[in-house]
Amino acid sequence: MTEKRIIRKLKKLASRISNKIESVRDEMDDLEIEFELLQQHIAKLEAQAKQTTTTSDEVTVIIEDDEEDDLDLENTSAVSVPRKF
Repeated sequence: MTEKRIIRKLKKLASRISNKIESVRDEMDDLEIEFELLQQHIAKLEAQAKQTTTTSDEVTVIIEDDEEDDLDLENTSAVSVPRKF
């Protein structure tokens, strides 16, 4: 082979390698961004999990009113309820 042909092939190979390196850099940049977003989502979920564990310790108290106001709707066909407008 002549020196010119060898130099041409080496330049072509260097160009291919350069293109591959550039594409790998682009992929790495994308992966870094996705990794940061993933870490942010994990942190948010962990914070929510901590909040739910602290709020689940609270006790809910339900106070029922007198049962006189309840209507027995099982055996009625028409129930008249006053409007509250």
